[in-house]
Amino acid sequence: MTPISITDAVADLDPDELQHKEVLDAGPITAEVGKYPPDSSAPKNPHNEEELYYILSGSGKFRVGDDTHDIEAGDLVYVEPATEHDFFNISEEITVLIIFGPSIHPTSYGIREEDG
Repeated sequence: MTPISITDAVADLDPDELQHKEVLDAGPITAEVGKYPPDSSAPKNPHNEEELYYILSGSGKFRVGDDTHDIEAGDLVYVEPATEHDFFNISEEITVLIIFGPSIHPTSYGIREEDG
């Protein structure tokens, strides 16, 4: 395995759009980097995997189920499978490393598609 530069992966993301980029696919574990510009929000889309969100930079709020948390660089958030979660009230662009664990339903990535 070759080391992955998360810094380079984040730099490849469009600076003006909410984006994700897969940086690792190691069977049951995958990783992505994500960028959330100020005043953007991500849909409450529960996934079939356990997830870890490591906040690389930025600040805002993160909702997990019925709980809301202020987040900033250095925070780590755990999300259980099938739990709605989203970023919102983003005051400073958030960059994040997302680690997905094994899926409880391997044939489906998201439980619910974006509202809309």
